[in-house]
Amino acid sequence: MKPTDLLLGLDIGTTKVCAVIARVKNNDELEVVGVGIHPSEGLSGGAVVDMEVTTRSIRNAVAKAQNLAGVEVHSAWVGMAGSYIESYNTTGSTAVLSRGRGVTREDVRRAESNAIDRVLPKDYEIIHRLPRRFRVDDNPDIMDPLGMVGGLLEVDLHVVAGRTTALRNLERSVNRAGLLLNELVLEPLASGAAVLSEAEKWAGVAVVDIGGGTSDLVVFREGKVMHSDVVLIGGDLITKDVAHCFGTPFENAEQLKIQYGCAREASVDPNEPVPVVRFRNRAPVMIKRRHLAWVIEARVSQILEQVEKSLAREELLGKLPAGLVITGGTALLDGMREKCAEALRCEVQIGFPASVTGFREVVSSPVYATAVGLLHYGLEQTRSLEGQREAWPIAGLKRVWSWAREVF
Repeated sequence: MKPTDLLLGLDIGTTKVCAVIARVKNNDELEVVGVGIHPSEGLSGGAVVDMEVTTRSIRNAVAKAQNLAGVEVHSAWVGMAGSYIESYNTTGSTAVLSRGRGVTREDVRRAESNAIDRVLPKDYEIIHRLPRRFRVDDNPDIMDPLGMVGGLLEVDLHVVAGRTTALRNLERSVNRAGLLLNELVLEPLASGAAVLSEAEKWAGVAVVDIGGGTSDLVVFREGKVMHSDVVLIGGDLITKDVAHCFGTPFENAEQLKIQYGCAREASVDPNEPVPVVRFRNRAPVMIKRRHLAWVIEARVSQILEQVEKSLAREELLGKLPAGLVITGGTALLDGMREKCAEALRCEVQIGFPASVTGFREVVSSPVYATAVGLLHYGLEQTRSLEGQREAWPIAGLKRVWSWAREVF
């Protein structure tokens, strides 16, 4: 396999680093050829707090994927989420420089920059600039303004920004692991690429990616990103609650959550017993499963309350015909789908990655949604750049011809 035929999606989370390598086939189909997962150490709330340990976690996950694939990959599309991320909806405008040529990419760029200048905090930098709609003079709700004739261009823009120091620390950790960073990608945006259909994105749908340190939200409508947000509670906090309430080590609490946990107390047998491992080899104790479910449901409810408030602020509640899709390991928690539907009063599905071949029994889990989505995102961006390069000579000739007509 040629290096140019390979893509690496790298999900660097608070609890795990997940690396997935795919080969791009002739029909742009993605075939997964290597998968690696390693416990994530050195991050807190999605941010790097120990670069050496973070680098080692990345290197180990990537090495596992490369060994399975029998190849080396030298660059990665990297997912990120955390408390250092902010998102905004903003507007900006600019005069169209040449009415004869119509709106150009440069006009769009200026309008977007003017919109960004209104909201971007000091010490933050742009990760994504995602137009929601445009307006040219009195023509509203334009999806693509390029070539349209008019005097004033306005843009309604969704901006995702990150604190510069946090982004540089993450980038440096990736580089120290021996990889070039192609692009940092908001994790729920990547997850959406893996678990949503285009029809769902057009109708209106939300993705909630419940990671270890944070729960991340993105809303699509009319094929565009309308809203994104970060909830600073994730699956790790649920595990800590279990460990604290039942006096068990964190690792045992995680296993207890996975094996016996439920997000709805009402869904479990009130008398079902569950064994709990104690510290210092003390004899296990028996608790009732409903007590475990009660602890878990309390924290899940808190996550969903924050999601509901975020949707309500943007007046999106009740406006998602395709409902809500949950991803991440916590999505597999017993009763989670029902709890989400009950709390948010909408249709809820678990997001299973699709549209890839190879290692299907592994990467079809919601745990791999972000990493697989990064592959789709990377392929789309690669093809988009290739298309722009091919169009440049033609566009240049058109500009010369247009200039000649105007001058002569």
